Amino acid sequence: MGLGGAAATGGSLLRVLRRTLLLLTALAPLLLASPAQAEALPACAVDDRPALMTAYDDHALTVLDTVFALPRDYVPPDLVPVSRAFPPTYDGSGQLQVREVIVEDLAALLRDAEAAGVRLAVQSAYRSYDYQATTFQYWVDRDGYAAALASSARPGHSEHQLGTALDLRSFSGPPAWELDDWALTPEGAWVAANAHLYGFVMSYPQGEADATCYVYEPWHYRYVGRDTAAAIQRSGLTPREYL
Repeated sequence: MGLGGAAATGGSLLRVLRRTLLLLTALAPLLLASPAQAEALPACAVDDRPALMTAYDDHALTVLDTVFALPRDYVPPDLVPVSRAFPPTYDGSGQLQVREVIVEDLAALLRDAEAAGVRLAVQSAYRSYDYQATTFQYWVDRDGYAAALASSARPGHSEHQLGTALDLRSFSGPPAWELDDWALTPEGAWVAANAHLYGFVMSYPQGEADATCYVYEPWHYRYVGRDTAAAIQRSGLTPREYL
C-alpha cells in the first residue's frame, strides 16, 4: 500500500471513530436514563420491516428508510393546505398538504427567509402510499430499478407519507433537483444554514448515502421539532443515525 492508500485508510478510520464518538455522546443521556436496549442501525438493505414509533404523535421519531415502512393506511388526521404557512404576499404551494402540527414553524421559516431576501416554494409535501407508488414507478421507468432505489422511496418508505416532510425549491426557477446543487443557491444555502432553528432537518446530507440510504437531496427537509432539530445539528449525525 502506498502513502496515498495509507492516508485514505487513516482518514476513513478517523471518520468512523469520530462518528462513533458523536453517536455515543448523543445516546449517552438515553442510555443512562433507561435500561432499554437500542437497536443497531440496519444496513441499507431492501426490506419491508414495520417502522417503529408510528403513532401520529410520534412522527418526529419515526424512522423510514429502505428497511422500515409505514402501513398503507397511515394517513395523518390533521392534514391542511400548505398555503396556510405562506406569507400573504405570495403562495408557492399549489394544492399541497402538510400536517397542521408543522404549520406554525414552517410559516416562521418562510417569513424569516423572505425577510432575509430569499423566497421559497414547496415542490412536494404529503404523499399517500398510493401516490408514492406512482412516484417510485415513474423513476423506475425513467432510470431503472437500481437508480430509483437510490433516489426515491418505495411506497410506505417515504418520509412524505408522515405529512411532515417537504421538498423545497426557489420561488422562481426549476425544481431543485434539476440544479447541480440547490444548496449553492441563495435560497438553498439559507435553508441549509437555518432550517434547524425552525425544527427542520435535511434528511439526506451530502456524502452520507451509506448512513441515510439515499443520495444527496439538499431540498428534502423533515420536521422533527425545534429541540430535536437542534440536538441533531449539535450531534453531527444524520437524522436517521440520531433517531
